Amino acid sequence: MMVKRNSVWSIGFALLLASVLAGCGTANQPGGSGGSGEQPVIGSATGNGAPTVPAPPAVPFADAKFSFAPVTGAPASILNNLSAQLGREAFAQHVTLVPAGDPTATYVVKGYLSAVGDSSGTILVYVWDIFDTSGRRVHRISGQETSSTGSQDPWGGVTQDTTINVARRTIGGIVGWGTAPAGSGSS
Repeated sequence: MMVKRNSVWSIGFALLLASVLAGCGTANQPGGSGGSGEQPVIGSATGNGAPTVPAPPAVPFADAKFSFAPVTGAPASILNNLSAQLGREAFAQHVTLVPAGDPTATYVVKGYLSAVGDSSGTILVYVWDIFDTSGRRVHRISGQETSSTGSQDPWGGVTQDTTINVARRTIGGIVGWGTAPAGSGSS
C-alpha cells in the first residue's frame, strides 16, 4: 500500500502548495480590500519576485480581538469540533476571541479547509488569512495535519486529535505573529 500512501501525500502537498500560491495574488482578491489598483498582499511576493514586508500587528497583541469568519470547505461536524478546539486553545494561549461580525474585532480570521485521503490515511490542509479592519490581509497561517485514519470520504478520517492539532497550530501561529518584534519578518 506504499503507492497509495505516497499518492495521498503527493495530493496533499499539491493542495497545500496551490492554496499558498493562491494567496500570493493581490489585495483585490475575494476578501481583500477591493479598489481599482493592484496592491501586493502583505507578506506575499511582488511582481518582480521580491517579498514584501509583513505587516506587524496594528495594536498591541494584548489588546487585539480576533473574530473567526465562517470557515469554508468542511462539513458542519468538523467545523463544530474545530470551533470548540479553537476556543479552548485561544483561552489557553490568552487570545481574545469575539463573535463573528463583532464590530469591536481588531482582526477577522478567514479559514479554508480541505481533506484528501483514502483508506490508508487522511491529510487535512488548512489556510487561515488574517484581515485588518480595512479588509487588508496582514498575515497567513497554513499547514497540514495527517491522520492514519482513512476513509473513502476523506472527512471521515479527520479525527478529534487532528482538529486539536490544527487549533493548537493556528492559535500558536496567531500568537507568534502577534507577539513578534516589529520587523522580525514573520508572515
